[in-house]
Amino acid sequence: MKHEARSLRGVQRGVSLMVVMVVLVLGTLLMLGSTRVGTLHGALVGSESDTQLAFAAAEALMRDAELDILGQRADGTPCSDDPTVAVRCRNLAGPFFPEKDDDLDVLGASVSAANGGFQNCRQGVCLPATVDSLSPTVWVDQLSDMQSVAATYGQFTGTTTDEASNPLLSNAPVRAWYWVEVFRYADATGILAPTGNRLRPDMDRHPYVYRITTFVQGSKPGTRVHLRSVFVPYPNPTYR
Repeated sequence: MKHEARSLRGVQRGVSLMVVMVVLVLGTLLMLGSTRVGTLHGALVGSESDTQLAFAAAEALMRDAELDILGQRADGTPCSDDPTVAVRCRNLAGPFFPEKDDDLDVLGASVSAANGGFQNCRQGVCLPATVDSLSPTVWVDQLSDMQSVAATYGQFTGTTTDEASNPLLSNAPVRAWYWVEVFRYADATGILAPTGNRLRPDMDRHPYVYRITTFVQGSKPGTRVHLRSVFVPYPNPTYR
């Protein structure tokens, strides 16, 4: 009887040991699973936050480009009051946004390849031959070259941002760029809304239409935001 009791106790100890080991293994697996879920959740939250920052930066960049075209600083004051030195926010020595037809010849020469232009662009101002010249493949296949002829946030308007508000708009390193394509109204029908909902520029004051493209590279390599809009700075209020 004593021998049988000892054997039974030995079996019970063995079963208890197995149960404890199984519980430990299950606990370890649960802990590892929770860690992986937490890491994945953190990565997803980080990616979403980076995308939101990039989108906000692209929108801010769009507004800065509009101010550049209008020749205004963020507070509404003009960039320059001296027409002998600058046209709006741009220096006369570089590409500037045209005010009359004669300016297009000057702009064309300024953005030519001979003056460091690429795809008829320089310092964020482009004078393409047609509305389809800068096709989507250019922004994909030749992005690094396009960045060399882009403008950056506040470069011409003087707008600044601190690191806390949006680090993607700071200049170290540059992660945000914009380009402005210049079109005569007659040549811009391919990018304008259908007749009836279309803004027409004041032909006497400023007969040009602009297409603004912004591109922002997020802090993470996979985060990229690309926005495009058509801007009519001086619309004719009596014509649609």
